[in-house]
Amino acid sequence: MRGMSEPPPPTAVSSGPEGQEALVVRVDSRQCDIRLDDGSMNPALLRGKLFENRGRDKHPVAVGDRVRLARDSAEEGWAIEEVLPRRNAFGRRVAGEDYDLRQVLATNVDQVVVVNSLGLPPFSSIVADRILATCSFAGIPSVMVLNKIDKAKRRKLEKIVASYANAESPVIQTSAIEGDGVEELRECLVGKTSVLYGLSGAGKSTLMNALDQNLQLETREVSASLSSGRHTTTFSRWYPLQDGGAVIDTPGVRKFRPFGIPPHELRLHLPELRERGVECHYPACMHRGEPDCAVASALDQNQIPASRYRSYLELLTELEEVYGGTGSNEPKSGPDHKTRR
Repeated sequence: MRGMSEPPPPTAVSSGPEGQEALVVRVDSRQCDIRLDDGSMNPALLRGKLFENRGRDKHPVAVGDRVRLARDSAEEGWAIEEVLPRRNAFGRRVAGEDYDLRQVLATNVDQVVVVNSLGLPPFSSIVADRILATCSFAGIPSVMVLNKIDKAKRRKLEKIVASYANAESPVIQTSAIEGDGVEELRECLVGKTSVLYGLSGAGKSTLMNALDQNLQLETREVSASLSSGRHTTTFSRWYPLQDGGAVIDTPGVRKFRPFGIPPHELRLHLPELRERGVECHYPACMHRGEPDCAVASALDQNQIPASRYRSYLELLTELEEVYGGTGSNEPKSGPDHKTRR
């Protein structure tokens, strides 16, 4: 149950002066920041041919990529010649006119840490479930962080935690302000490359500052009138952690659109539905009113959280509008589709 296949591996190259390799730590238009193997940070331009071979990705290079460099004769600096094979990629579908493209947020990661707020902005199971399904599709382990627990009512917190008991994603409860759960989160991150991702204002930057005081990332208050956060982080960036490992901080979102998941496969990326689905009468049951549906029976008996099932139905409808109901992961085309997002 892997995500979309990456481009074929390039021919192996040496790591001499014109074959130097590096890690991409920040991407901005046609320039990146890279980290050489000696730990030094440098800017690097992107060769035009990278944009010619980007496939269905909006941008050819992403944070976390290992790249091969060459000297740029005009600037006497570095230029990215080639993106080396990716172990995995975490991304989303681009909104607007480029809806059929993927925005890759990070690559070559060990886990995605989905940061949720229990204060402002309010917790959104639909957003969290979309991100978790995307992680499953990409073959990337995920962790659920419930931040701002100091703002949550106890019964609501317990209900949310219970709804993810069988989601195959560990749940960590934190308060970046009070310090609760920070040590548990730190232990989860040690020795790994992790993506922090979630709604704007969920507290990603504040959590990172609590994890490593040397970072001193900018933070902002959440707008109470809009019940949403402001974009403090405007681009993805890789940060090393003092205790080992690294974190990729990402811009917050208000809506997350999964990319490339064939509609008929979505049921396989919600563990509760996947497990109960093997008991359905029809092997390809979509769990939408088919006879003898084991998922429907489990819902009636409160064995599957209703919130998770609602997320499934909403996302399934969206994926069918984008990719069609036949299971193809090729976007539909035509002017009528562009108005339905």
